[in-house]
Amino acid sequence: MSREYGLCLWSFGDISVEEKCKVAKEIGVDGVEVQGDLTQDPRELANLLSKYELKVLSVTPDNVDISSANEDTRLQAVQYFLDLLSWASALGANRICLHGDVGKTAGCGDLAKDWQLLVESSKIVMEKAEALHIEVVFEVLNRYENHQIVTGKEALSLIDAVNSPNLLVLLDAYHMNIEEADPIEALRNVGSKLGVYHVADSNRQAVGNGHSNIKGQIEALHEIGYTGPIIMEMVAEGPNPFTAVKGEDYLEVLTNYYKTSLEKLKAWDHSNVEV
Repeated sequence: MSREYGLCLWSFGDISVEEKCKVAKEIGVDGVEVQGDLTQDPRELANLLSKYELKVLSVTPDNVDISSANEDTRLQAVQYFLDLLSWASALGANRICLHGDVGKTAGCGDLAKDWQLLVESSKIVMEKAEALHIEVVFEVLNRYENHQIVTGKEALSLIDAVNSPNLLVLLDAYHMNIEEADPIEALRNVGSKLGVYHVADSNRQAVGNGHSNIKGQIEALHEIGYTGPIIMEMVAEGPNPFTAVKGEDYLEVLTNYYKTSLEKLKAWDHSNVEV
């Protein structure tokens, strides 16, 4: 198995996309998860990534609400994802991420209605994804970021309800640390439906800076035969979990996080029997 390792470009903050690509190349990853900024020409971005020999491993979306009880808000969010799929296709990406509105910690008060709206919106998105042969990974967040789909089990229920072969699960070690009783078991349970694995330690810092058993999670990836990418998503220490910029030296701190974590992840990954 030839594993691809990557990182999320959003975590580099306010520097230019080219600067982000340059730092990612310096860190030594194979590819990146790019931001789904529809104002950016996807062909120009593709050329920029090619310049730094970086693959597009995934596309992370803008913060929109596909299960909003407000019809206008919901339809605008669904349209964003439909446009994102076209944008991703032009970029040459074969995978995008789908998730709820980050920061929305409560629904309309009717759980059944919230669920119905999420399923219906996801079905519309998946119809186009299938036509474009693009994989969609639903990211499992945590209760402090969104009120829906906070465990792998819930994500599997969504997959069953949407019933699309192109819909898979994105499990994130940081989010699992909050929501899953046993992150390793959660990976095993999602099994073949795992499309992307995000990694950071329990404090969203470098591997080894927190208490998560990341080595055990890497071993679990081999147990389930996961061949997809390992994408690091970390931030420097500091307040406000929704911003990457934590201080004057945040970029230096983050770059070191990624370099040391990549070394550990590769060592643990390669020590396992190849799947």
